[in-house]
Amino acid sequence: MALRPLFASLWRLLCSLKLAIVLAAAVTLLGIGGSLVMHFNPGVFGDLDRMILGRWWSTAGSAAPLLSWWVPVGALLLALLCLNTLCCFLDWARRIRYRWRKGGEYLIHLGFVLVLIAYFWGSLAGFRSEGNRLFVGQTLALPSLPGHFLRLEAFEPIFAENGRPVDMLSTVALLHGDNLLARQIVRTNTPLTWKGLAVFPGSFGRTVEGFAVHIAGVGRTSFSPGAELSLPDGLRLRVLNFLSDARRLAGGRVARGSSELGRPAFELELNHPDGPSWRGWYLLAEGPPSALTEAGLLLRPVEPLYRPYSILTINDDPGAALALTGGLAMLAGVLLALVSFYYKRGRGDRPEVW
Repeated sequence: MALRPLFASLWRLLCSLKLAIVLAAAVTLLGIGGSLVMHFNPGVFGDLDRMILGRWWSTAGSAAPLLSWWVPVGALLLALLCLNTLCCFLDWARRIRYRWRKGGEYLIHLGFVLVLIAYFWGSLAGFRSEGNRLFVGQTLALPSLPGHFLRLEAFEPIFAENGRPVDMLSTVALLHGDNLLARQIVRTNTPLTWKGLAVFPGSFGRTVEGFAVHIAGVGRTSFSPGAELSLPDGLRLRVLNFLSDARRLAGGRVARGSSELGRPAFELELNHPDGPSWRGWYLLAEGPPSALTEAGLLLRPVEPLYRPYSILTINDDPGAALALTGGLAMLAGVLLALVSFYYKRGRGDRPEVW
């Protein structure tokens, strides 16, 4: 029996409007101070908007406790404010027969609680990844969703007349194994969404995949890995490999340089119908190897061949549906509160402050 007054006092404290005001003020002041700390310490907080809060805290945040202590404190205060709001809602719900006229305010309470729970859920169990480079036809496994894959089926950058890029059209398919779950053209402000997953266009680029080469007596053809040419006199020329920047080492070996276009090189294989085959490297800056010129192949590089790729941002928020529910509850509560405001004012209905 002695516990009943203690429980009643604790319940009144948790439902107190004074407690809500104190917690809300503390969270606000802490957030203002924290935002100034973030501004002057980009090395610690610079990646905060590119990863979920839980992952950031386990890496950069926990490594600088003197600068980031306000983050867990703010999370604790928000959790207490969420508990306070939930208790207020439950206290109203058990007395709804007499306090139904305040339904609008308490729908806002419920929506706020749901949004906060969704935020904490997404911060701990969500996934955010930027800079995912995909070529057309390439498939990417999603680490946050085992067995799910993202495939780029088509990509087209859109340019203005002055050459400035204005949009990126990426046809993206979401797969579970071999089963298609969703397909959409992803563009600016039009992501692919599926449950808590959202795929946004980030940027795009292009990489050199080969060269257009003119062969005397044959014409212009494309040199890229996998290409195979049937030439006069039964010769067959295969392109085995391509390096956008290569350097020749001692002993004639060829090694990869940078990823940019510098000194391009092809690894080729020439098959004779009745003789031995030749395999070696053709560095464009050095001219065709003697094995090609002796076979009568006069090669002249024309221009590089580029392959475009799309850079996608992938976010997975398991609390997205809950946050949407909370937002709709808050919207309904605001509309209901506006409708009933003048009626309650006429009755002298005011909140109780403990």
